[in-house]
Amino acid sequence: MEREDKKGIFFGVIGVLTLIVAIIGASFAYFSLTTESDPNAITVNAASVKIVYEDGDQIAISELIPASFTVAQATLSRAGQDNGGTPYVACKDDKGYTVCGVYDFSLTNNGESPVSFTATVEPDTLKAAVKDPETQEVTSPAEIGFSNLQFKLYEVGTDGSTTAVDGAEGTFSYSEFSLLGSSLDKTASLSGNGTTKNYRLFIWLNEAGALNDAEQGAVFRGTVKIDVIGSGENGQLSGTVNGVE
Repeated sequence: MEREDKKGIFFGVIGVLTLIVAIIGASFAYFSLTTESDPNAITVNAASVKIVYEDGDQIAISELIPASFTVAQATLSRAGQDNGGTPYVACKDDKGYTVCGVYDFSLTNNGESPVSFTATVEPDTLKAAVKDPETQEVTSPAEIGFSNLQFKLYEVGTDGSTTAVDGAEGTFSYSEFSLLGSSLDKTASLSGNGTTKNYRLFIWLNEAGALNDAEQGAVFRGTVKIDVIGSGENGQLSGTVNGVE
């Protein structure tokens, strides 16, 4: 009789343990089911911005003479119009001198979310004088920089019309400077889903009378840099040149 009681207790314990395991199993199954998220509850998209520098990312304009902004801009507006049988050439005055330069670049955001970007120019260091190692005579003089080289940034419409970007103007500097405004961290925005913005950097040597004398033979070389905020290493995306990846 005592053996049967023990046997009954054993099976009773097994039954309780089985019930506990069943309850725990049911609890885990219930937890798993009730915490499943809705489809697409988390969506992550990386920015996908294509940058095209129409003439490469280097700025180099040669044989520039001083001109007022009005004169320099007029050579752009009349470009292509008839000039006694030959069309006017952009940035060339009536005597054929170069009075401005233009530099075009565009950005396309193929991602779904808007992005912000900065647009800056990194100038090359002016070259120092080169001397003959034996005689120490100067064989190549040091490069000099501009003091009155000016710029304005325009957004170019699909019809070719241009609209000045508010505040995006200034004087070329020999330290990194922004094309969008006065500060290096000045940003502009670009919507997603294939939105494209086309920009034109308009450059001229502002007429400043006798002050231009010191700029004869002056040089500026620099690189346009577009940084997309929060995308890629340090937010910088590599660009494309003439549309080639």
